Amino acid sequence: MFHVAKATFIRNTRVMIRAYPWSFVIGHIFSGVYTVLFAFFAYHYVFAGQLDENFAHLTGSSDYLSYAILGGAFYAFAVSTLMNVSRSLITELREGTLEAVLLTPSLRRGYFLGNVAQQLMRTLFEFSVIVLVGALFGLTLSHTNVWSAVLVWILSTGAFFCQALVLGSLMLWFRDTYITQNTLFAVMAFVSGVTFPIPYLPEWVQPLGLIMPLAPALDAFRQCVIQGAPLHAVSPQLFHMAALSLIYLVIGVWGIRRMEKRVMESIFG
Repeated sequence: MFHVAKATFIRNTRVMIRAYPWSFVIGHIFSGVYTVLFAFFAYHYVFAGQLDENFAHLTGSSDYLSYAILGGAFYAFAVSTLMNVSRSLITELREGTLEAVLLTPSLRRGYFLGNVAQQLMRTLFEFSVIVLVGALFGLTLSHTNVWSAVLVWILSTGAFFCQALVLGSLMLWFRDTYITQNTLFAVMAFVSGVTFPIPYLPEWVQPLGLIMPLAPALDAFRQCVIQGAPLHAVSPQLFHMAALSLIYLVIGVWGIRRMEKRVMESIFG
């Protein structure tokens, strides 16, 4: 399995360097930086530094800039992981290499592990740049519980990977990436508490946030960074994320197998 993961990692890295060395990375960085700038200008020039009284009660902090900047950085990290892992199989289909991938005896676990490892290298760079830019515009890191934040970040990667399997199945089913992924990302940004607390939404919309791993992951990460919370203090969010990961993993593995069989029958005969 690790040989397959290593080969996939090296191949994807070479493709990224030779075909599109910076476009994807810079695009995701700009998206996160725009979120940082939007939060900064909205807080200072639209809200005049004033917040709703419920904000501190709902979030446990009155530091809106750190809240929004971490939301933008973590959202960019989630989108990068979801996009690049879920698009792996349909990209093979478009490039004409899916038949070779499906017919080889290599383990699919190794293939996806290689994709995740290569993706982590890129998202770590993107996340670091957005956090550094955010620090210039008001992000406070002085209370960060570093090890708890790192563990939440690693567990979140696993949760986004499980969700990416379901998204990848849908992409193969619809033969589409643009509408499928962008619809999901728009819904995620709106219902997961990226720039405002979820209870601000209408009650009938709030349950959508409960099925997105981004919502508990972001809540736990913010508590570890803004309030310096230890890992056991965010255990409800971690259990929530683990339950969603298990559900997405079961559906995703089943969906990928169904779609692989369907692709083999309908395209390759």
